[in-house]
Amino acid sequence: MTTDDVSIDPHYSVLQRVYKMKIAVCDDEEKFRASIKDAVYEYSNKHRYEFAIDEFVSGEELLNSKKKYDLILLDYQMSGINGLETARKLREKNIDCTIIFMTSHPHFVYEAFEVSTYRFFAKPLDITKLYKAFDDYFKAYGNDYPIILKIDRETVCVQTKDIVYLEADNKKCFIHLAKKKYHCAKTMAAIALLLPKQAFFRVHRSYIVNFRHIDNYDNGNIYLKNKAVAHMSRNHLKAFRSAYLAYTKSYNIMPLKG
Repeated sequence: MTTDDVSIDPHYSVLQRVYKMKIAVCDDEEKFRASIKDAVYEYSNKHRYEFAIDEFVSGEELLNSKKKYDLILLDYQMSGINGLETARKLREKNIDCTIIFMTSHPHFVYEAFEVSTYRFFAKPLDITKLYKAFDDYFKAYGNDYPIILKIDRETVCVQTKDIVYLEADNKKCFIHLAKKKYHCAKTMAAIALLLPKQAFFRVHRSYIVNFRHIDNYDNGNIYLKNKAVAHMSRNHLKAFRSAYLAYTKSYNIMPLKG
């Protein structure tokens, strides 16, 4: 998932975000595009995912875009080439993206799966079903990705899922993995901007933890699976519990009781 060529969108209530997932909505009905865009941003804010959404009015316009999208919400019946032909041309270009079809013409459902369609929805679109498709997508593909760090004079590639927690060290920070740690010249806040927000949470001015690596917690500490302990501020406890519960629901994980 990339972050280039993406502008701040007014739908975001928090502006200083790093975008991790690009989504295209391709439909020739302006009101429908707007409603889908609002619904997808609502989902992203609820789950703390980071989306950037572009709109296209035709298949030709989408095909002419130089951007690479992770997910495309595609209408079948449009002026010019239809959605199915658009999808075929995307696959001919060897473009690997997830396609969700939305249409008032469900008769072509079997043809749609010839282009590796992820989901197929009839209009009017049931937003609950769309959200379920997003839930399934993130369970299957996750929102973890590699980040490139400069550690001393070495370039290091780290998967976000492998980061157990971050620890502030003045204007630098420690990045703790299960069996090693890196001392990074960037601040903890700067590294946090690179991470998937639904998986990481700041529990103290000096600690940001990865939900997936929590073994247990109480009112003052987070006990991590690598046997480390991160202190938790009482000011962060209520928000932590809420965010952690949302994370466990997203991944069907039994929440811990702290």
